[in-house]
Amino acid sequence: MDLPAALLAHLRDLTASIGQDDQELDDTIAALNTALRSTAASYCGFRLTIVVNRVNNQWPVTLTAFSDGKDVPVGTSLRLPLALVSEAVDPESHVVFFAGTPGAFTDLAADLSYALGGIPVEQQSSAASSADGASTRLDGPRRAIELDNDLPLFAPVSGLTGLADLTVLNRAIGMLVDRGHDLVQAHQVLRRDAAAARVAPHIYAARMLLQRIPPS
Repeated sequence: MDLPAALLAHLRDLTASIGQDDQELDDTIAALNTALRSTAASYCGFRLTIVVNRVNNQWPVTLTAFSDGKDVPVGTSLRLPLALVSEAVDPESHVVFFAGTPGAFTDLAADLSYALGGIPVEQQSSAASSADGASTRLDGPRRAIELDNDLPLFAPVSGLTGLADLTVLNRAIGMLVDRGHDLVQAHQVLRRDAAAARVAPHIYAARMLLQRIPPS
């Protein structure tokens, strides 16, 4: 299997394994890291974000995996929309690879573009970086490979965020469905009551589960 095809296969496996078996997730991360190190000697990690139930809650689950023991400034990034890899994910879902040497992903971007049927490669476009290095989209998701639009202002830290909060949201939605709401109504009720309480949906969901709050 050639490198671009191998990377895409690893990404499909990684996307499917988040929230499932921890050992499978660890094995998939290791395989992806090995493949990336073979294409960029200064490769130092990646950040994968999967948006779940975007239409209803726009909830991201983010996995960041960086090489331990390497305090290397990030010099380049490559963002790939995961919708190009799997039709099952939301268009806002994406993965960003990081490397220390500027230009380290130029050849990989070209190879991935070819493997994906000519997806365009863009460099330093209109994406604005936030404090944690995540791009802020003003024009929605793009079907393009992006270079150097996600350079972090701070050293990224490995970890998995969002999964616990998503679990709380899903449990609260399940509670509302048990009370007679259909799935769409349950999402609407949760968003409405969270807005009325002036808290984020996952915080209100946690209160519901703890206090058995009835919907207003």
